[in-house]
Amino acid sequence: MFFNRRSALLQMLSTVNFINYTDNNPVKAAAAFANQKQYWKDFAMIFNSDKLKERRGGLQQDVSSDEIASIANKNNRSPQALLARLLKLGFTPTQIADSMAIASGGATFYRNRVNTYLKQGMDQAAAEKQAFLDFSKISDETQQSSDPALVSQIQRSVLGRIVFAFQNTPMQMTRLMKKDALDLINGRGDWRVKVARIAYYGAIQNAIFSSLQSALFALIPGFDDEDDEDLTEEELIKRNTQEEGKIARALNSMLDTLLRGSGVYGAILAASKNVIKEYNKQEKKGFLGDHSYTILSLFDISPPIGSKARKINTAIKTRTFEKDAIAERGWAVTAEGRLNLGPNWSILGNVVSATTNVPLDRVIAELTSVAEAFNAKNTAWQRVALGAGWKTWMLV
Repeated sequence: MFFNRRSALLQMLSTVNFINYTDNNPVKAAAAFANQKQYWKDFAMIFNSDKLKERRGGLQQDVSSDEIASIANKNNRSPQALLARLLKLGFTPTQIADSMAIASGGATFYRNRVNTYLKQGMDQAAAEKQAFLDFSKISDETQQSSDPALVSQIQRSVLGRIVFAFQNTPMQMTRLMKKDALDLINGRGDWRVKVARIAYYGAIQNAIFSSLQSALFALIPGFDDEDDEDLTEEELIKRNTQEEGKIARALNSMLDTLLRGSGVYGAILAASKNVIKEYNKQEKKGFLGDHSYTILSLFDISPPIGSKARKINTAIKTRTFEKDAIAERGWAVTAEGRLNLGPNWSILGNVVSATTNVPLDRVIAELTSVAEAFNAKNTAWQRVALGAGWKTWMLV
């Protein structure tokens, strides 16, 4: 997530986590937002609260990033502490988006909950105090957190740190759905609220996030300059195949989220499924198949290890298939009068990132995306998406 603009933007989806079917239903939330003076006052109060200041200061949206903050706050000049400080700085966009999502969604909830308590006879101070406690509870339950009370024992174990790194949100959502399902079975609470929450976290939010992550919006007619009528039959078949592949990846991502959120066995099942899926994909290619990708799928049982393995593989593949470009461009940083990094930079970035954890690959990727966002050859919508952090290959 190092300086990941796309991650920061997707973080804003959690704004709707504070919507309910009682005092902060969509209609009442809209009414609270319509009172702009009060809304922004509540937004500022929540954003500047000790709770969110501590969250931003401790990078408490994930266990791993929270550990980075702990190292970075040590008063020493060791290489580890210096790197941790740089990584902490790199999380800033996601941190800010995280706080904005909580404050923007929480502001309507907070105001409507205050009004609820006032109607019940509480005085203003007591109503505001209890409303903020309610807001805090929902925030802790639905946002990524490294709070020990919200992190399971398996996540804190050595195995958990390997298998469930950056999986706090799926696991928290799964626990909420499991709790709601048990409440439904045992007749506890409002069944409508329980069903709605299971549907939202299990399907709706999952589908929205996976679709945006996979850039399915690029399938919308007019996103690129190509018109189906101008394509040959072969080009049309190729394009349809690419679109079907994107949809399949998004659906697979949704399933992986649910499986990995369910625990160790779910993570093993997700990894096994993906290995079989990749094996079949490469087998269909015949002699063009490359089972190195099948082997890489095995490593994905652990996201950190899988990421490192893929970076090394990408560096090797780039070195193999871009020999002519490497010979011609070397370490060039411009082409045709604009920023255009040569293949050597990509190789260096992936190797450095995989072996030292210094996110040089992210820096190179971000520079490339920004350069492409200013490339007039791309459509207006493509340039907007590239500027927001999506990659060129996702938009074709």
